[in-house]
Amino acid sequence: MVSEVNAMRPARERSEPDAQGRSAPIPLRRIRNTFFKLLYRYTHPRAFHHNERLGRGVSIERDAAGRLTGMSIDGQHLPCVNGMPLPVRDAAECHLIATGPSINAIDYDVLPMPRAMGVNGAIALRRKYDVRFDYYCIVDAGFVRNHGELVDLIVAEPLTLFATPTVLWHIAQRCAPSRMRCRVFLLDEMLFPAGSGALDVAQLRAAHGAASLAWFDAARPLGFSLDIRRGVFEGRTVAYTGLQVLASLGFRRIYLHGLDLVDAARTPRFYERQGAVQPSQLDKHLRDVIAPSFRHAGALLRRRGVQVTNLSMRSALGEDVLPKMRWQALVNVEERESLCA
Repeated sequence: MVSEVNAMRPARERSEPDAQGRSAPIPLRRIRNTFFKLLYRYTHPRAFHHNERLGRGVSIERDAAGRLTGMSIDGQHLPCVNGMPLPVRDAAECHLIATGPSINAIDYDVLPMPRAMGVNGAIALRRKYDVRFDYYCIVDAGFVRNHGELVDLIVAEPLTLFATPTVLWHIAQRCAPSRMRCRVFLLDEMLFPAGSGALDVAQLRAAHGAASLAWFDAARPLGFSLDIRRGVFEGRTVAYTGLQVLASLGFRRIYLHGLDLVDAARTPRFYERQGAVQPSQLDKHLRDVIAPSFRHAGALLRRRGVQVTNLSMRSALGEDVLPKMRWQALVNVEERESLCA
């Protein structure tokens, strides 16, 4: 067991540092932030409302092609690495660890993982196992608000965090950018670009060609990003964002952990307790957005020579969406080679 993780957790205090390291009473800071959020809504058209947390003290930087390159909060620059090479070197295999309860059935002491990406609360695995995360992905501001103690652990790691500017704004309310050990890759949302107005399908098609995105269903719309510098489709689950990131990084084999999606509104994530479950909209969007997004993405990536395998045997996503494999097959070398052949 990795006991150091619990020792790293900060005690809950009556105040928290702001983005410049100053201590401010939490209720007062929340009232102030809510005021400026409502002011932004009142003074900007509806198409800009997704920027309500970015309207004060936030500077968004883009290159000549319109891609995110940097971000500062109250004058402090985040350690952004949007100029990193894509794809990365040695991008053979990566494990994307989500947070469904099936995670509890995996013995991470014996499972080989050359590279790993965590999403949301996956860092809680460190309470029991010595799991090293190379990458992390957070696109849900609600997770940052509800599980700040886990966010503190994530930003203290020397990993690459893929997150939207809004999520990073929320993180900065807890941790000054100067104290973050992680590197940051800014993610734009295809339909809701940071600092700009929301785009409709026609505008999105005009802004991005076939080389940067694949359309599955323009009416909803559903799609998959082929270049994360241009943005990502949310797919109503952070695991879908993570899949787009790993595909852009060039990984040829991607294993999905904990992608259960079964009665998610009432079922605790592997790190939660019954009765203390963060709200979830996964059940609501499973049939119309999540399942078709993964189905089309799996087929698209297979055509591009990328193998995506679901290690959750109880996942609501059937074999018609993504092929499944028992995690034990990755420990048994002979069985693994036969399945990968």
